[in-house]
Amino acid sequence: QERMTLDTIFDLASLTKVIATSTSVMRLVELGQVRLNDPVSKYIPEFGKNGKEEITVRQLLTHYSGLREDLDLKEKWVGKDTAFRMAMDEKPVNPPGMRFVYSDINYIVLGFLVERVSGMPLEKYAEAHIFEPLGMKDTHFQPPIDLHTRIAPTEYDERGIMLRGVVHDPTARRMGGVAGHAGLFSTADDLAKFAQDMLGP
Repeated sequence: QERMTLDTIFDLASLTKVIATSTSVMRLVELGQVRLNDPVSKYIPEFGKNGKEEITVRQLLTHYSGLREDLDLKEKWVGKDTAFRMAMDEKPVNPPGMRFVYSDINYIVLGFLVERVSGMPLEKYAEAHIFEPLGMKDTHFQPPIDLHTRIAPTEYDERGIMLRGVVHDPTARRMGGVAGHAGLFSTADDLAKFAQDMLGP
């Protein structure tokens, strides 16, 4: 146990979806580079197979894609490229558009979509177009080592090592700490800046 401070940095877990990924996607929509009702395969052709041909960007954002909850963690795999291949090979478990299923795979794919359309890594795109403009100086994927003393520990991993500054989500960890569904770290103060901007002037 450690005392929390006003500048404690937290693993945001699935808030990554809201703060980084969906905001990045909607910026691309605002710029006319992505359309919500387009099939995802228009932007990532590799996605358009195994019954995913008609899944839209909107369905990924709203968890109506029909994809299952997460990538398979039973097998030992590591790396962003492997995660990409696995996500592209997924088959819907429900007809797209028919049922709400909260799915990390949806946002893993959206992270790849941001990268494919923008030509930038997700963490760089979010930093340049969301975090820096809003003055969110303590918001990072893969936070630098000099910030680790300010980061709240989460829990012991499968090897018995206490995670601090390393993403807790096992899929994001296997992907190297940057993923569309998890991996972001931030403070309450930075999130207040984000929330205030979402509320508008």
